[in-house]
Amino acid sequence: MKATPPLALLLSIAVAAPTSRSTPDYSRLTVAIVRAETASWPMPLMNKKWTDVQFTLNATIAKGIKLIEEAASNGANLVVFPELWFPGYPKGIADPRSIAPLLANYIDDFLTINSAHWRILIHTAATRNIYIAPAFSHLENGVLYMGQALISSNSTSFIRHKLRPSGKERDIWSDGTMDYMTFSMQSQAETLHPTAWPYTPDIADPRAAYWESLEMNLAVARVFAVNANPPLVFASVGNARFLDPQDLDLAIVEAETSTEEVPLVYQSFNTTDLAMTVPYTTHSEQSWSIL
Repeated sequence: MKATPPLALLLSIAVAAPTSRSTPDYSRLTVAIVRAETASWPMPLMNKKWTDVQFTLNATIAKGIKLIEEAASNGANLVVFPELWFPGYPKGIADPRSIAPLLANYIDDFLTINSAHWRILIHTAATRNIYIAPAFSHLENGVLYMGQALISSNSTSFIRHKLRPSGKERDIWSDGTMDYMTFSMQSQAETLHPTAWPYTPDIADPRAAYWESLEMNLAVARVFAVNANPPLVFASVGNARFLDPQDLDLAIVEAETSTEEVPLVYQSFNTTDLAMTVPYTTHSEQSWSIL
């Protein structure tokens, strides 16, 4: 078993990291999509046996920093993480008998804003001059949420909560408090839509429940892309990909590919026309003009 880096060591590594503040060329945005599993997680992908496995936020933050640094060194401007990657998605949640003994440990490792762990992510974004979209279990005022954030290279951040956790997720996480329903997002003429899924097997995997399957989850992503027409990031442990505004796959790495050999999927797209994009449209498939 690998030793978990202590928090003090993580802080020292983050502070000592070299600063890269050259101005990026945002005319062609490069996205790095995380498909590697979190630090403490049963593998292979569809394994849900948690024997001798425990969540550890310290080790997950350390692994996340390494992935961000690797992405930055390869010219990425944005890193998108899968759902609840910090500290990890509790696979097997549909079976309360297998996951129940882990819940106390899991809740202890929820991420809180302005904590030392959060400051490490903020600092890494600044020193590496990169945007980060972490997805995490968020503890706020004693309430547990499924969180997603956008951390900028100038240390500002925007945080959202999943409005309605799915199925058994509602046994752990609360509903979000702000309206981020699909219609609202599709009506805003988005220029990039990062989506976060916890894990996704390849097509026709007999071990996958319907709600875990690539067929269902990718269909949901494609419907959104077709209606809203932004490039779409499909971040997921295992099968990860990047869709263009017409719903065509520009980059795919399938779940059968080793996450150690290929931890990140890269895709670049031209952004020169984005400055002219209106914040909403009355002529799209989903439009405020129909209300």
